[in-house]
Amino acid sequence: MKPAADTLHSRFLEHASRNPGAPAIFSDAGVMTYGELDRQSQLLADRLISEGTGPGVPVGICVERTPSLLVGILGILRSGAGYVPLDPKYPTERLRFMADDSGTRLLLTTPASRASCPQGPTVLVLGDTVTTEPGATPVASLPRDTAYVIYTSGSTGQPKGVPIRNSSCAAMLSEVDRIFAGCDLSGVAAVSSICFDLSVMEIFAPLSRGGAVVLVESAVHIPESPHVDRITHLNTTPSVVTSLLDAGGLPPKLRTVVLGGEAVRRRVVDRVYRETNADRVFNGYGPTEGTVFCTFKLVPPDEPGEPSIGTPSLTARLYVLDDGLRPVPEGETGELYLGGAGLAWGYVNRPRTTAQRFVPDPHLVGERMYRTGDIARYLPGGELEFVGRADHQVKVRGYRIELEEIEARLGDLPEVLEAAVAVRTAEGQADAGSLVAYIVPEGDRGQSGASATGPWLDASLQARITGRLDTALPDYMIPETVVFLSALPLSPNAKLDRTALPDPPAPATSAPIQPAGTPTESALTEIWAELLGREPGTIGVRDTFYDLGGNSLLLVRLAKRLSQRFGRRVGVSDLFRFRDISALGRWLDDDSDAAPEAVEEARRRAAARRSAVRGRVRPIGN
Repeated sequence: MKPAADTLHSRFLEHASRNPGAPAIFSDAGVMTYGELDRQSQLLADRLISEGTGPGVPVGICVERTPSLLVGILGILRSGAGYVPLDPKYPTERLRFMADDSGTRLLLTTPASRASCPQGPTVLVLGDTVTTEPGATPVASLPRDTAYVIYTSGSTGQPKGVPIRNSSCAAMLSEVDRIFAGCDLSGVAAVSSICFDLSVMEIFAPLSRGGAVVLVESAVHIPESPHVDRITHLNTTPSVVTSLLDAGGLPPKLRTVVLGGEAVRRRVVDRVYRETNADRVFNGYGPTEGTVFCTFKLVPPDEPGEPSIGTPSLTARLYVLDDGLRPVPEGETGELYLGGAGLAWGYVNRPRTTAQRFVPDPHLVGERMYRTGDIARYLPGGELEFVGRADHQVKVRGYRIELEEIEARLGDLPEVLEAAVAVRTAEGQADAGSLVAYIVPEGDRGQSGASATGPWLDASLQARITGRLDTALPDYMIPETVVFLSALPLSPNAKLDRTALPDPPAPATSAPIQPAGTPTESALTEIWAELLGREPGTIGVRDTFYDLGGNSLLLVRLAKRLSQRFGRRVGVSDLFRFRDISALGRWLDDDSDAAPEAVEEARRRAAARRSAVRGRVRPIGN
């Protein structure tokens, strides 16, 4: 039985039947055709049905970024069930909550990811399924059935599940056809975790049009993909695309770039047009609750001013309303409300939050609308301008984060008396903010050498706190800096005054415990210092890039610097393998492909740098 035409996967099946030999997935493992993806996903669907899945049944998928990931998603959808994405890189506690809260009783995985799966659901390992030819499947997905449940950050301390219907997905894909009608979707980069709804568009937009998914570990790994020259379309954030531009790492045949998740600035758009072969740059906006996106703006290269978030999609209703749910005049700000075909029905097991955020639409009897929490205004001509937030939800490098969720987790720790979290932007990095935690420590912990009133840092205590958070929160929600205070600033009505949270103090500049000992280590220390804004003398060979405040975006630039400096190819994946200067230096020294003149130049520059800073670094104990 075929699925209804307006389901998430129905158009993939049409292309698979017409062009089974066409490439569907490019990955490190090679190429998978539409016919093979069709066959394997149907076999899996048959097995899932025999296990009792069907419409309304959530099935978890905890799989690394290989073709098995897409086989699993399609197999779940073809069984009539909905998939619950569980990123194997997430902390075990978070995965367990997502599986329990969604009602997941059956979970797909692979041998490589099985150890990361949460306990509880029955586990079905891909590769252990039946190998006979597929038979007729006595089930069909319907438009009203749930296609997936994606968990977003929640202000209560736990993520909240957003179930999206097949009909909403089909409406989104129809809008993709309209908006990108003239764009080349023959090779769409799939770089987002399946725990984020952008992955739905990255996977199903090409598969619904006969194009191919170019499966990459993450956006920062694009330059290393063996199929980088296949990528024609990329969805990403402004901060990521800026890092890729800095590193010269965008695909050579890129034609379309969709930016979102952060404020899109004109200077970034201009760089994309100027430094790549892209002829279309879009600004997209939309919460998970509205099925991936609800507005788009084609940003031309010669338009003055900062880009708007565009006009509503044909399947969305967008209102800018005042506190009384009345439309505000054009040009005035109000809260943005969303309705239409893409609207979710609410949150899983959160009736109170659902009632607060999904309210009756006073402008359309019998319909509802979602209170986004975003502040916006309508501009002349019908475009929308994003202004800010009405609450404490933030976007950091494209990730949607409720600051209260992190604060709730911090409040549970024995080292913490009180906590607040904010986003801080480093000088010269206006488009790449980072999370900073402000903590009043329990008792006397961490206060040695601290001012009675001023903020202070404590590397040891920060490591203990972030280490505990690492077991409950994904990496992107772990604060990069922890600032300790004797008390949190309060407003006159005794509430937290977030505007009064201080800038983090500068880190101490004492000499490292184990300084660079070889010319290569010294050269690496110099490069790290330039990127991190530190003195080389404060970096030890056992320090990791992340521990010193680095992030995945800086890794792209670091890889380029190292490639240039040492005359050999250094990729982001190499930097994940060799995380500290000692290991990275040994790897570089042991490789015979490094150009001798490049190494010698690195050594000369490192020696000169050491001489310049030797007199400015105080020995430990002074």
